Amino acid sequence: MIRFDAHTDVLDLTFELEPGRLMAVMGPTGSGKTTLLRTLAGLTPLRRGHIEMAGVSWDNVPPQQRRVGMVFQDYAIFPHLTVRGNLTVTGATPERIECLLDDFALRECAGQKRLSGGQKQRTALARALARGPRLLLLDEPLAAQDAAMRTRMRKRLLEYHRSEGLTTVLVTHDDNDARALADWVLRLEDGRIAQSGTPRQLLESGPNIY
Repeated sequence: MIRFDAHTDVLDLTFELEPGRLMAVMGPTGSGKTTLLRTLAGLTPLRRGHIEMAGVSWDNVPPQQRRVGMVFQDYAIFPHLTVRGNLTVTGATPERIECLLDDFALRECAGQKRLSGGQKQRTALARALARGPRLLLLDEPLAAQDAAMRTRMRKRLLEYHRSEGLTTVLVTHDDNDARALADWVLRLEDGRIAQSGTPRQLLESGPNIY
């Protein structure tokens, strides 16, 4: 269980997320979606409040000790390393790396450093999963994929989320991502929760939900 009662210069949020759930966070640009992910990861400090993971306070736990996998909007992969190199530096086993290369359509570019936006994004996804995180934080992780690849990557993400028992927080502007992946949706406005519910509930509540 994640208990989040956190307040920063941007956020004023309180919610709980059960283990193994996938929560989509939606809302207009500037509503605090990315700040929420960065706060969970320990990259943005709390001004006041409390974060708890599985009954343990994370208030003073540094980012590297949180077992969080994160995909940033700008991918943040190492440009001087190949795709395989980006996965290898995580310390993942060779077997795990080979599976990720196949599952995220990276086999053909595994030895390359010059990558398209879609390849960089898939590398970031694979790297976030490489060490087996317990919490997966995804900031627009499919935005650079074409329609066919986006559908394929949704399926892969859901497979990893379920098979490895991950708790996942997904920031997206795409209602199809929310409908296909999420158990629960938060819609933020000005750093606060404007709506929450299942994807179906929010879709049925009126236009322009996302």
